[in-house]
Amino acid sequence: MRHPLVRRIAAHCAAAGLLTGLLTVAAPAASAADTTTDLGVTFDSYTADLVVGGGRVFVSADDRIIVADTGGNLTGGVIGLSGVRELAMNADDTRLYAALTGSNEVAEIDTASLAVTRRIDLSAHPCPSTLALLGERLWVGHGCDNGPGGVVGLDLSAATPAPVAVGGEHLRAPVLAAAGDTLVIGQTSLHHADMLVYDVGGGTPELRGTIDGEEWRMDYLRDLALTSDGTTLFSAADTPGHFTRYDTRTLAATGTYGDGWDGYPSAVALGSGGSYVAAGRQWGSTDLTLYDAATGAAMFAADQPDAELLPDGVAFSGPDVFALLRSSANRLLLWRVTGVALPTSNLTVTAPARAYVGSSVTVEGRLTRTDGKALGLKPLAVTRRLLDGTKEPIAGVTTQKNGAFTFEDTPPDIGEVTYLVFWDGDDRYRRSSASVTVTVRHRSTLTMDGPQSGVVGTAMVLTGVLTAGGKPPSPGATVTVQRSVYVDNVSDGSVKLPPVSVNADGTYTFTDTPAIAGRYSYLALWSGEVTAGPAKATHQIMVE
Repeated sequence: MRHPLVRRIAAHCAAAGLLTGLLTVAAPAASAADTTTDLGVTFDSYTADLVVGGGRVFVSADDRIIVADTGGNLTGGVIGLSGVRELAMNADDTRLYAALTGSNEVAEIDTASLAVTRRIDLSAHPCPSTLALLGERLWVGHGCDNGPGGVVGLDLSAATPAPVAVGGEHLRAPVLAAAGDTLVIGQTSLHHADMLVYDVGGGTPELRGTIDGEEWRMDYLRDLALTSDGTTLFSAADTPGHFTRYDTRTLAATGTYGDGWDGYPSAVALGSGGSYVAAGRQWGSTDLTLYDAATGAAMFAADQPDAELLPDGVAFSGPDVFALLRSSANRLLLWRVTGVALPTSNLTVTAPARAYVGSSVTVEGRLTRTDGKALGLKPLAVTRRLLDGTKEPIAGVTTQKNGAFTFEDTPPDIGEVTYLVFWDGDDRYRRSSASVTVTVRHRSTLTMDGPQSGVVGTAMVLTGVLTAGGKPPSPGATVTVQRSVYVDNVSDGSVKLPPVSVNADGTYTFTDTPAIAGRYSYLALWSGEVTAGPAKATHQIMVE
């Protein structure tokens, strides 16, 4: 595997010239209800796979298949296998197929008993690694590290399926996807990896055309997914750095998801009838992102900072998504992310932009469906986070029937205070989150004193004191003074005097020499600083 920095530079260079991506927006984060299960094996490769069906999750792990329920709890497994790579499950979830590179076989497994019911010999096509199942037709991508590779088709309705080659040789075992009347064979371990699109509606694969890897700058292809009708293809590859959507009839790219700054695309899956795209990445800031398939908008994002998502390691289970991870300690993990494919909810939160230390802050917001209708009484998780990272929960916050909520809090110190509000969702609507930041400062005071009367042509001395939080302001503070003169209670306008420097002890002094008789009004202003708010003071002098 290439060094991550080299891979990232390559991804961004290639991404610059690809078609414009679809709209992407900020997405809510993962929930505390999500689970991560240690599958009990030390794992130092990138070749694990998972499928979900019949209320269970099946994970390949070299010499075994590990089985868990959809709650992430381990329930059993299949052992005695050799080099398990990809898995595939039939439509009624009764049979599981496993590519065994160690024994050059495909194993058929009864999902009820977890017994191996037959082994299909592929010794003439060594190192079977990738699978795509469509009805009773199974396609197998094979190829060892030293090559060459290829694809064979198996008729599973036959007692002893005979492998039938599809297309020519490949450098390595290609990635596969099959749905509707379409089979896609994607080249791997290559710059400019082509994707070959076959029509399988007539039983025998016929090449429909090639999605050109050089044209679309497709390098190091990792995973493919097809919509159920086989008309739309989604790819995950190191470059161009985002996930790409293609039309399998025109062989043209029709949209993109995400960008190259989030990590390297390594896994892609479709859920909710093709409405959502679950996209997995490596070597980036985000492991998993859920996109709206139609608009490209990011609906959800989550990350596991101490683990790396494996290629082809994402699958839907109803509204949930399962992902395979390898931890920094080389442990194989099953990550369950709940409710991501449910209809969205919308959470808003507002608060004053600024507040003074010791004063109460009122935070308000609303939880609704996307159409604006309220979700009723719902408990919210609220956290106050200070600038130094300190977090404190605020308990007892619940929405009203109209979805509105409000709470008050007194920040303990100056600086930015962020209020994080999270709703964990339910069985009908997806979780949502929002935050608002309040800048908390000290109160400032400014005084100004001087004579009550004066004489034209005679200098007048005015003084004052500036404090910020009861102390002198930071060095270099200046006060702005404006002077207005009223003659017969009519002003001739305001004049700004030269800036007045504040001494280290907070005092200041300035002089002014009146030119005409009248009522002189002085306004001193301090604009404040990062830790203290503004202040002002006034003084009037009658000049004769």
